[in-house]
Amino acid sequence: MERRLVAVLAADVAGYSRLMEYDEEATTATLFAYRAVAAEVIVAHRGRIFNTAGDSISAEFQSIIDAIRCAVEIQHEIEDRNASVPESRRMMFRIGVNLGDMIADEHDLYGTGVNVASRLEQIANPGGVCISQPVYDQIKKVVEIAFEDIGQYRLKNIAEPVHVYRLSSTPLPWRKRILPSIYKRRFGLFTGLVMFPLLVVASAFYLSMPSAIERMLNHGESSLPEHPAIAVLPFDDISANGDQQYLADGITEELTTVLAKFPDILVMARSSTMRYKDRPTEVHKIGEELNVHYVVEGTLQRSGQTIRVTAQLIDAESGHQLWGDRYDRQLDNIFEIRDDITRSIAGTLMGTHGKLADAEIARLAAKNPNSFTAYDYLMKGWQKWSNFTREDNQAARDLFEKSRSEDPNYARAYAGLAWTYSSDYDFGWTDDYDKTLALTLEMAEKAVRLDSNDYRSHWVLGWASLYNRDYDKASTSYTRARELNPNDAELLAEMANLLIYIGHPEQAVTQLKEAIRLNPFHDSWYSEYLGWAYQEAGMPAEAIATLEDVVDPKPTEDQLWLLPTLAAAYADPKIGRSDDARRIVKEILALEPKFSIAEFVQTRPYKLKEQVDRRVESFRRAGLPN
Repeated sequence: MERRLVAVLAADVAGYSRLMEYDEEATTATLFAYRAVAAEVIVAHRGRIFNTAGDSISAEFQSIIDAIRCAVEIQHEIEDRNASVPESRRMMFRIGVNLGDMIADEHDLYGTGVNVASRLEQIANPGGVCISQPVYDQIKKVVEIAFEDIGQYRLKNIAEPVHVYRLSSTPLPWRKRILPSIYKRRFGLFTGLVMFPLLVVASAFYLSMPSAIERMLNHGESSLPEHPAIAVLPFDDISANGDQQYLADGITEELTTVLAKFPDILVMARSSTMRYKDRPTEVHKIGEELNVHYVVEGTLQRSGQTIRVTAQLIDAESGHQLWGDRYDRQLDNIFEIRDDITRSIAGTLMGTHGKLADAEIARLAAKNPNSFTAYDYLMKGWQKWSNFTREDNQAARDLFEKSRSEDPNYARAYAGLAWTYSSDYDFGWTDDYDKTLALTLEMAEKAVRLDSNDYRSHWVLGWASLYNRDYDKASTSYTRARELNPNDAELLAEMANLLIYIGHPEQAVTQLKEAIRLNPFHDSWYSEYLGWAYQEAGMPAEAIATLEDVVDPKPTEDQLWLLPTLAAAYADPKIGRSDDARRIVKEILALEPKFSIAEFVQTRPYKLKEQVDRRVESFRRAGLPN
């Protein structure tokens, strides 16, 4: 366990028992819906949920400013949804925020600091926020939100009294909202005199557009943010009866939440995009108002028992459509349809070769390299790395090093470096496997230390732990990566690596099929992994059918890792294609004359001896040399 200084937000439902007694099913449905809203806002403010017991939700934040703005926005979102609900049935949250030194493990936080946050929540008014003195001391000159002093309280099971402040029912007038001093220092005297009136006006709208205004101030001008910023506009119901808007709204909300789990993009909160519902607005105007690079918009149409959803990614500056697709589903379980479609859209948009990454690379191509930032180098590094060639892998490493040089605390840069070393190990681009593996583990552990909420860092730590034969840590790291972002199709597919080596190839097959379904525009390695998983699961016919589609007629060195699997599948007694097996063996030896079964198997981290024995026997049957 470790200790770390974090802000904790604790929320629960006021009068939950009363609501449950009145109508259990309706209250439970509302709780799930409102907690999903809170989760969306927490993710948008870079928080991590670590507990959802009963009617409560607890989250940690590295920034106390993020925690406070998140608390206020949650209450605003819940208030908006309660507006159309009878007063006796309204579900209202109480929120407490505390700052302290917490005990942390892989999934949870413990200690007095967490308990204080929970007790503060209990004394907050329904719809209100209470904070401790340490929180107030940090935000009083930075955040424009008004809090009032309500004195010292003796909180249950807390030895010392706690000085408490609560969210003021009367917000500060706009003219009294003070711009943070860090923003002021970024302006020279002349620029400050010119820009100050504009920024004062902008600050008046901060609570309605916090993300956009904050990014504008951080840059000292109204420039677009460094990372790609995206807005998911409300999907339109174009059904004949116009009675499916609730499902369209559900898809909009779920897609916003799903995309917000990818840390390399900034996703506008739902409260900022709802203003465009039923209000036709040109895309470039939306881009200017929300300060985003990209817009996702779509429609939903029901015809009988069929639902069709269309979605498109649009460049907000030019208005050009970058991608579009449609999703047809049979109307069965509404929630399953919503989740299925949103995950499919996210799977297509995200990833190192997703539609959004392609758009970002095109955007960076037009940028002056002399002005590149850590993020710019990172994105170009991912592009090079995912080509899976020795030259591009080295180029990617150079770019990740530049990213690290620009920002020595950038976890993603270290994760990128770890993946380049993993490729050296995987493809045999090293003369010292032990050193390469040690470097992979070193970079991965550094990435996780720098940002314990970055799923890509946990992901590569899982890979490094697997190849170091630390199977428990590998499983824990992969699981944590999926908890942080269950919507990355690439993670879903690559995790088959772990599942196969620890003896669960059937589960790997299932997971790979799901990844392929979520990302129909996937790279070929998804299918390569699927063919490998089929063979490991004792399904040689399926392995052959899959691999024949991806292995070139004249295989390249990059496919060398896969060819022994294809040869073994051909030579399987249930198949009996020994001539094809011998043909593939010749291809292998032409690419690698010194190939040996012993060396090939030695570098693969099989957990069980019987797995290794089966693999060796299948290679010998194909005619590969010992």
